[in-house]
Amino acid sequence: MAGSMVPVKSVKKVGSLLSELLELEQRVSQRAHELFRDHGWQAGREAEYWLQAEKELLWRPCAELVETDGELRVSFALAGLTAKNVKVLVEPNHLTVRAVTTHEDRKEEGTCHFCEFHRGELYRSMALPSTVIPGKAQAEMKEGMLTVILPKEKEPARKKIPIKK
Repeated sequence: MAGSMVPVKSVKKVGSLLSELLELEQRVSQRAHELFRDHGWQAGREAEYWLQAEKELLWRPCAELVETDGELRVSFALAGLTAKNVKVLVEPNHLTVRAVTTHEDRKEEGTCHFCEFHRGELYRSMALPSTVIPGKAQAEMKEGMLTVILPKEKEPARKKIPIKK
């Protein structure tokens, strides 16, 4: 790996991750409520307002997960971010990537007709298809791509147990 290394945090307290998720849910819920209010309390569009709030507050980057015999390799397209802005959290069966994205409006002469740069929070969380060893995970940021290498846990030997009659 020849890019910038990204610190990988092994999650030991599930409560800390849960509290972060609850905080995100609260922010999305609050924004969805604002949209509901701003549109005259129009019933029947709650899901639309919720999805709009998620879209405004959270950025969900494209990802790819590849499994080999010994590891999982997960890649994320994070153009414009640096390794110091990204948090990678690894649990035995779960991976979460977070970052805060910003975009400064340029104070130049002329009219900006549109701007598609995202501002807000990047959040991508996924269940893993195999159990991994969080303490051995590695992450690298190179040319706008974050690659996380997750060594798989060796499967415990299975033993057939006879049933007594």
